Amino acid sequence: SVASAYQGDWAGLKAAYRFFDNPSVDPTALLASHREAMWARRTPHKWILIAQDTTTLNFTGHRATEGLGPIEYRWDRGLFVHSALAMTAEGVPLGIAAQKIWVRDLAEYGKSARRETLPIEQKESYRWLETARAATVRLPADSEAVIIGDRESDIYELFIMAIQERRHILVRASWNRHLYKHPTRQLWPAAEEAPVVGTSVIEVPRKPGQSVRTATLELRATTVTLMRPHGKRRAGMDPIPLQVVLAREVEAPNDIRPIEWLLLTTLPVDSATDAARLVRWYTYRWRIERFHYVLKTGGCHVERLQLSTLDRLTRAITLYSIIAWHILWLTYQVRLDPQHDCSGVFSPLEVAVLRRLVLHQRPRQGPRAAPPDQEPPLTLHDALHAIAKLGGFIGRRRDGDPGVKTLWRGYRQLQWILWGVDQSVLLRD
Repeated sequence: SVASAYQGDWAGLKAAYRFFDNPSVDPTALLASHREAMWARRTPHKWILIAQDTTTLNFTGHRATEGLGPIEYRWDRGLFVHSALAMTAEGVPLGIAAQKIWVRDLAEYGKSARRETLPIEQKESYRWLETARAATVRLPADSEAVIIGDRESDIYELFIMAIQERRHILVRASWNRHLYKHPTRQLWPAAEEAPVVGTSVIEVPRKPGQSVRTATLELRATTVTLMRPHGKRRAGMDPIPLQVVLAREVEAPNDIRPIEWLLLTTLPVDSATDAARLVRWYTYRWRIERFHYVLKTGGCHVERLQLSTLDRLTRAITLYSIIAWHILWLTYQVRLDPQHDCSGVFSPLEVAVLRRLVLHQRPRQGPRAAPPDQEPPLTLHDALHAIAKLGGFIGRRRDGDPGVKTLWRGYRQLQWILWGVDQSVLLRD
């Protein structure tokens, strides 16, 4: 909750509530400022991966909150958050490129059959198109974006938008669509008859009841032209040429369901390297699931927020989303570049405190090798492991890198240490 974040700091707590209650604080502008900073601090990347996904926030227990709507069940109350997470081609999260928060109208609950006949602009699924546009509207001129989505984003209008507006997509197919002038006439048979172009080895993250594992995927690739779905007769709804990559796990463990992804893309697939790269990029879609994990249960716990109106909740969720991204970024940046100087990531005070933590946490190995002003730069690896140890990370050789939940706990402890340093300076003065 907000109160738990300001333990003992009454002035800070009141300031936070005033911020969330301030109608002049526009969540869209807050996110736009974050996005501008995201593009400004990035190093040049040709490819920017933008993974989209939706999560549900359940506030059923907070009956006093005004403006909420039905979620999974009619009497449950909450809202929906659809986010676009920008990443490098190596899967390091750059920031929240766009976000849409909305509630459902109780009067429309259970009327999905009628909504099928509505134009895409009047459906919830339109969020996939408008968020893709918002995420790429100020994309740097030297970069190209690839919009990545799971089976829920298998939307014909999204493919049309990508081609007409010169964006790239990488989407997992959900529908066995009809093909234009193809002997098999349907998407799945065409993919299964495509030639094998190579294999790819990916890392599958852990989940309940299953540890991290590697999977070998057989890759097939071909080109197809999708027919316009039945009933979609709007202008511009012409057949769409797309590349197809079918990734199917071979020799999967007996107790695990094999991976099988049929990917649709506007990107060229001219070789086994191209196909393997697209599969690797699709695995980075798991990053946005980790983002939602940090936002909900792995750190920020936004469903515990006790704010009285939807507007206040929206401002808080936007701010917490940026915090959740920061934890996620630290988690994956250290894995990519562990020896990076952490002074570009943390403030001078944070670096000084972290250096002391590193020295304190290491086993004593005799006298200091060098005076403080001659010590080598503190690496991102050492800094992040020091933070994680504050959160309960043991750091044995076999433990690997810390996860997002441990980093979150440690980062909160670090903030209290920094607060204590500030207070000690005030006491000395």
